[in-house]
Amino acid sequence: MSMVFSPIHRALGLPSGEFSLPLIEQAIKSGVEESVDLDWKQQLYDPRKPKWDEEAAKDIAAMANSGGGWIVFGVAEDGERNAASELTPVPWSADIQQRILRVAYAKIGPPVLGLEFHALATESGNVVAMRVPDSPDAPHFARKGDDAFIAPRRNGPHTVFMSDREIERGFRERFQYADDQERNLQEKFVRASQALTPGDGVFIAIAALPLQPTMHAKSPTQETIYQLTTRQPIPELVFGQNQPRTWERGQVKIGMRQWIVRSYPDERAQYRTYLYDDSTVLAAYRLGNLSDGEGAKPYYPVGLPNHCMSRDVESAVISFITLLRGHAEERQANGGFRIRAGLVGASDEPICIRTTEGRTNLLLSEEYAEPISMFQPVTVEFDPLAAPLEMLPHVNDLARDLINQGGVQFLKIMAEPKDHEQELAP
Repeated sequence: MSMVFSPIHRALGLPSGEFSLPLIEQAIKSGVEESVDLDWKQQLYDPRKPKWDEEAAKDIAAMANSGGGWIVFGVAEDGERNAASELTPVPWSADIQQRILRVAYAKIGPPVLGLEFHALATESGNVVAMRVPDSPDAPHFARKGDDAFIAPRRNGPHTVFMSDREIERGFRERFQYADDQERNLQEKFVRASQALTPGDGVFIAIAALPLQPTMHAKSPTQETIYQLTTRQPIPELVFGQNQPRTWERGQVKIGMRQWIVRSYPDERAQYRTYLYDDSTVLAAYRLGNLSDGEGAKPYYPVGLPNHCMSRDVESAVISFITLLRGHAEERQANGGFRIRAGLVGASDEPICIRTTEGRTNLLLSEEYAEPISMFQPVTVEFDPLAAPLEMLPHVNDLARDLINQGGVQFLKIMAEPKDHEQELAP
């Protein structure tokens, strides 16, 4: 179980640690009171009751509008101090969790993303803690009825409604946060763009920033980073029996609140990746000048370092998403990512993205390529921890927006949703 620092730890004077049943029992024994970021709930939201979803939306939006917090189901409170008084275990299942997640998405505008659930089993049920993140999209409005929205917030242990001035201030802070995030993403993309030497061959630079940065007491171990960088590509992203190009296992170096993985100096397929403790991931993969053999000329643009193959662009995207998914799992970054990608080449000549002729492996003539004098970086937003088939359309869009700039229309090695139609059929 991962280490957390919850309002319960704070109230009990404990350092960060596991979220466990003994912790809840200690909170009850000590009579930990509700606060702006802690709400005890004796029961779960009951879908058999009318307007249960409005109640859930109000509670979640209130926490998100107040800097985030924890809602704990299965703990009754006394009627005087709003303090934890006894265990009242509740039923719990994946379906119940999905029901709450749907409310956070469909009944709140903008949706509250990044909810975390910690279920603790007892003999008669579960105690379930739901962590609501401090949302950059606040203020959030919860649906009330068919036509009305409310903007709730926490006021100590109670939920109240935001005033006009509070809503106005919330919007100003949201726009400022968005500006800061955009600036941060661009700074990280520039760093990725400087990771390799473009004169040695065109390369792809990619930066992914979490919408909800994660803070952990401990960095991942070097062995964990090794395992992440040797993962096989996510199979759902690859069409049929295609074999994406891989960038071989390299050197792992410690950095400041990050790990740096780089190829060995004698590798032709150079790369460099940065895995930050807050779950940010940067990468640069060389795409040009990957072969100098005369025998490769029918299949690869030999001797043209600013040229690359569209299939290698797809391979790099697949490699990056696989790495990002693994790092997000390890860091428990489940709030989605904003991703920016672009090709970087020598400035004295255009970048050319080449492809093959029809269903063959034969290199299509350069005259069919659209030279790119200034590559336009592509920005997308999605959750790499979503089910692979849910994520696939977003990955397709990212790859297409990259290769389309070079006049290449079709994906060569990456799967598309239509390739999985039988799996998706009910």
